Amino acid sequence: MNWLKCSFDKYGVIYCNVLIMVLLINLTIIYTTMIPRTIHAEIDGRCEDIVTKAYTVEKALQQADIPLCDEDHLSEAAGAYVRDGMKLNLVHATNYTVTVDGKTREFKSLADTVGEALEEEGITVGEIDMVIPESSARLKDDMNVVIKRVVVKEKAVSETVDYKTVVKKDGSMVEGTEKVKREGKAGKDKVTYSITYVDGKETKRKEIKRETVEKAENRVVYKGTAVEYNGKLYSRKLTVKAYSYTGGGRTASGTRARVGEIAVDPRVIKLGTVVYIPGIGERRAEDTGGNIKGNTIDIYMSSKSACRKWGCRTITIYIK
Repeated sequence: MNWLKCSFDKYGVIYCNVLIMVLLINLTIIYTTMIPRTIHAEIDGRCEDIVTKAYTVEKALQQADIPLCDEDHLSEAAGAYVRDGMKLNLVHATNYTVTVDGKTREFKSLADTVGEALEEEGITVGEIDMVIPESSARLKDDMNVVIKRVVVKEKAVSETVDYKTVVKKDGSMVEGTEKVKREGKAGKDKVTYSITYVDGKETKRKEIKRETVEKAENRVVYKGTAVEYNGKLYSRKLTVKAYSYTGGGRTASGTRARVGEIAVDPRVIKLGTVVYIPGIGERRAEDTGGNIKGNTIDIYMSSKSACRKWGCRTITIYIK
């Protein structure tokens, strides 16, 4: 007993301090595990009271089924002790994916925009690269950000230039016939293009320069326009209503009205033109008349009886 008394006299203060410490630890454990405390939390802008017996913020969130990851913003340390009435702010990071250079990766970020999130992850975007959605778009959960690499290159190529066929009318050839005057020959150009590639595939090609290396030669074809009648060629044929007149006088051309001339509409048949009238022969257009309009002619006859015999007929005439 004496040794116990001596030991207490010597170490009594230490024993008391240890005892007090043990009591405090036990009280703390009881307080943190048995007595519920309230956390006033603001989670993603939504207010919520969390009643918990957990002793750390992280445990309290786990018990409340509130997820937490390293990228989230938490106003208190995850390992901080829970105090009754504690105020807590939690902002969850946005989940998104980035597809670029043939790979898709998942990220989490507290950035507001797509561009800020990409910069945060060190993902470079060229000046003409395409970002979908655009860099200024607000970052949203489960968003798939696609970056398409755009490259513009210039390329010079040799191209064949097809010749053209030029058709010329030839009044010395019968209508329906043709003659090749000169065969065509293809040419060659040096063409420079601005070519746009998106993720290695060509999507656009624009011509920016063209130089003639060898000029193309057009194919020249003559096509007959002449009308053949009774072995003779005429420039054209025309279906007209033919009247007749007589009585002498002067024509619009200043010549004497006589057999061998006809009156015409000069907008259809020019004055001075020789025409062939089947059954009558060649006549010259020298006169006009107030009633001669369009496809109409008036044939000068030798007498009134000849005029009556002719009457009015629809015929085809041939124009030299």
